[in-house]
Amino acid sequence: MRVGIVKPDYGIAGGFEAVVDRVGRELERRGHEVARATVPVAGLPSDPYGVAVPETARHDAWEAVRYLAMLEAFRAVDTSRFDVVLSTQPPSFATEHPRHLSLFYHHLRIYYDLSAPYVAAGFADEATHGRAQQAVRRVDDRFLGVPAHFLAGSEEVAARLHEFNGIADRVSVFHAGSGVVEAHLADEPGPRFEHVLCVSRHEWPKRTELFVHAMKYLPDREGIVVGDGGRLDFVRDLDARLSAPGVDLDAVGDAELWLNRAEPRPAARSTRAAGASNVRFTGRVPDARLADLYRDALCLVAPAFREDYGLTAIEAMAFGRPVVATSDGGGLTAVVDDGVNGFVVEPTGAAIAAAVRRLADDPDLARRMGSAARERAASFTWERAMRELEAGIERVTA
Repeated sequence: MRVGIVKPDYGIAGGFEAVVDRVGRELERRGHEVARATVPVAGLPSDPYGVAVPETARHDAWEAVRYLAMLEAFRAVDTSRFDVVLSTQPPSFATEHPRHLSLFYHHLRIYYDLSAPYVAAGFADEATHGRAQQAVRRVDDRFLGVPAHFLAGSEEVAARLHEFNGIADRVSVFHAGSGVVEAHLADEPGPRFEHVLCVSRHEWPKRTELFVHAMKYLPDREGIVVGDGGRLDFVRDLDARLSAPGVDLDAVGDAELWLNRAEPRPAARSTRAAGASNVRFTGRVPDARLADLYRDALCLVAPAFREDYGLTAIEAMAFGRPVVATSDGGGLTAVVDDGVNGFVVEPTGAAIAAAVRRLADDPDLARRMGSAARERAASFTWERAMRELEAGIERVTA
């Protein structure tokens, strides 16, 4: 069978790109012919559908303008050479094909579940954002009717399709596996609880800022943040500010931490050289180094807001490490069973720190939770994921 994977090309290599690459390899391993049909996002026209976009709209609602340009491009993709189309990030679901399966991980979320915090963070004027949201939802309501079936990336994503678009009868769930998980499930957990780990892109609203805040309540522990992203400089500066003597950690709220546009304060940059921080930023690291960091960690902190899935949590669990997530963590709360394989706490630095402290003060608890975490991670395999994918393909080809 000739399978076409339709995807926007953002020029980045993130977690979802790794999932799509693995799906392609697994399909080929099962005898399918796989090809990509991509839309380069950087080369899209600035006036979608030939409509002259006012400069104010191009500036104030650039995400919506780009989205409409992407929509136009995906509608023009020739899929006639494929037996089945597997669409991915929005709005690739608008691609025409009679046997179309959408591997759906999220909407353009700033116009859906992230709309209110996006405005509150100062990214957009409320009135302008509201008009752009109406436009995006109108086109989505139309073109979400194109796929014959959706494979939602988690129960959280399936719930969003139901809540916002009324789609429930043609949705099933796809639970991605991970190469890191399967490579290390047979390993014995590392004997050392050396550091507290956070693995995440520094983007809004991944909230690596909450991890930094939490670590300041734990000055005797080392925190390590793995990942890069557009907010990295801001998070480094925040770390410097919170490391200064006399900071009232309890007075630091969301607006200063993550509910903002990430504008670094020049004064903080000079503070970085002081070297007083207990947080280390590694940037991206090779898989072997990441495995070592998981193995020697006390736990993983996963502070993201309304996460689609929870791949890093599953990776940490495969190494026998409990996970601390937050009650507004979306898909993460489906992975972390509070009090069993980790903790689900209020989304504050103090609450995260208290959970980490419980694990640090009770190594036996950390080991028991780590053992339960490994059992949980064992269910997230690529064999299971491909059974779910093949069931979806069968639905659209029946």
